[in-house]
Amino acid sequence: MAKVRDAGILVAAATRPHAHLVGRAVYPTALDKAAALLHGLMMWRPLDLWNAGLAWAAMRVFLSRSGLTFSMPAKERMALTDALTSGEVNSVEELAVRLSPYLEMSS
Repeated sequence: MAKVRDAGILVAAATRPHAHLVGRAVYPTALDKAAALLHGLMMWRPLDLWNAGLAWAAMRVFLSRSGLTFSMPAKERMALTDALTSGEVNSVEELAVRLSPYLEMSS
């Protein structure tokens, strides 16, 4: 079972999608917010284990609550996880672009 390694990092990652700067949302769209959540949980590693699993699950729930369905094949999720953790994908913006084709409006 995974344990929280750093509660402050967990809170920071969880609240990151809702960040505002000078009265403006840092991540303006649901996709940007979801990408920020995924990126924060995966890269900041708040748990001792299973950060990627938590990140994907949290992002999926966030998108669902925003009226979006996310459907990416497991093999492609693994490849994107590797791209993130290796630094090949290193920004929330780039991550959002990579996630975009797998989103659709919920019915």
